[in-house]
Order: sequence, then C-alpha cells, then structure tokens
Amino acid sequence: MANKSSVTFIDTSKEAKKTMQGLSKTALREAGKTIRKLIREEIASSGLVHSNRFKNHIGTRAFIDKSTGQPQLQVGFYSHAKVMKKGKKASHASPHWIEFGTKAHTIDSRKRGHYMAYEDNVFGYTVQHPGQRATHLLRDTVQNHIKEIRAAQEKYLAELNKTLEEAGAKVYEGEEDESD
Repeated sequence: MANKSSVTFIDTSKEAKKTMQGLSKTALREAGKTIRKLIREEIASSGLVHSNRFKNHIGTRAFIDKSTGQPQLQVGFYSHAKVMKKGKKASHASPHWIEFGTKAHTIDSRKRGHYMAYEDNVFGYTVQHPGQRATHLLRDTVQNHIKEIRAAQEKYLAELNKTLEEAGAKVYEGEEDESD
C-alpha cells in the first residue's frame, strides 16, 4: 500500500535544505525544552525521588539523521558519570531504576567496606532490598502531553512555512502524478 501523503520539494538547493533543517531542529529543541519541563514537574508531583539533583539527569538531543536527512529528537536520562562530567551534582537514585524498576535483591556492603561496628553489633552488613516497580516516567510524560509538545513546535514550523513561501518554494502534498 502506498503512502497516502508524500512531500516533494521543488527547491533542492543546499541553502534551502540547510534552512529547512535548521528551522526543524529549532522546533525540536523547543519541544525538548517543553518535555524537560514536563518531566521535572512529573517527578516533583509524583514524589518518586526526594532529591533536586535528579533534574540534572534529564536530557534531550535534536539532530539531523545523516542517512535519511530527517530531524529527530531523543529524550532520555544522562548517566551518573555524564552528569558529573558536565560539572553538576548527580542524584543518588539511578534514572534507570526509576524508569524500569528493580527486582528484589540483596545489597552486601561488606564487599565495599561500608559497614559500622559498635561493641558486638555490626551494622550495614547486608540489606534485603524489596525492589521497586517501574514508573515509565519518560514514556508516559511524552505520551500524555503530546499536545503541549506539538504546540511548542508550531511557532517554528509556521516560520518554516513562511520561509518557504517567501522563497517561492512550493510543497506539493498528495499522490498526484504530473506528466507533461
């Protein structure tokens, strides 16, 4: 089955492509700002993490896929090492644990030397962690707020259409075949 809608660009010059890609990336960056803000609000309202440092792990990346030429936006969490490399304080909770959960497991602090002895009592030898259910914070936030994300992009996409109209470029949508 063929696509119901296809777009054919009349002007394929490097300048036109660069302008369109630049405006598309700017629209995606604006959507990324909106997504990061929404995820921070979701974290604060849910009470999942009791630290303000977790916001340092939230990240978005807008780029142009070199193989297809399509603008893309990636949303995710930075690792502990990446946050530290950026010069910010990292959260003690791993973003992966919050998003995907953990199974019940035993934490043995003897291997790391993190235990305390007081008289005949030894504290911190082993802890039985009950596990944590997955929250799917990223996925649910993006899916639940898709209208706000699209609204953030509209300003720049309207600017893209304006730029195309000023340049005299025509964009045909549909399956009409033209023949001379």
